[in-house]
Amino acid sequence: MTVSPSATEPVSIQTTSDASIIRDLAYATWYPTYREILSAEQIDFMLTEIYSLESLQSQMENGQTFLLLTHEGKPAAFSAFSLLDAAQQRYKLNKLYIHPDFQGMGFGRMLLQEIIQRTKAQGGLKLELNVHRQNPAQHFYFKIGFKIIKIIDIPFAQFTLNDYIMELNLTDVS
Repeated sequence: MTVSPSATEPVSIQTTSDASIIRDLAYATWYPTYREILSAEQIDFMLTEIYSLESLQSQMENGQTFLLLTHEGKPAAFSAFSLLDAAQQRYKLNKLYIHPDFQGMGFGRMLLQEIIQRTKAQGGLKLELNVHRQNPAQHFYFKIGFKIIKIIDIPFAQFTLNDYIMELNLTDVS
């Protein structure tokens, strides 16, 4: 799908299997996003674990669909989603990150709308995500219509992920 907010600012959203672009965007976004929330040690660990080329390729091979948003031909943001529970028609928003140079331009909303369209087209009824309890992005998700369904602490190697699990009822959004 190609979305153009104006003729002078072309935006494109495409499925991607280019792990190196995703890795580069992750490294550019994680420190500004999490430096006030997580230690540098945890950020480094998670980037290595989740965003190595091998890990990204494995995620792609195991059902995560990655979307790349470009602005004027430059990678600006990415997201990933996957089927979480076929019986419940529940999908998971695994990732949604906007490069700091492109934040505030509506690209997060565009990517999320694309995921909502794609999951609904596949019969999805619910979209779930995890967000750190101190991450200001949770306010963005509330505006879209997500609700907290669970507070969870997830062991992750020597760290603990302090998350909200949030859910969007896809029948409530157009």
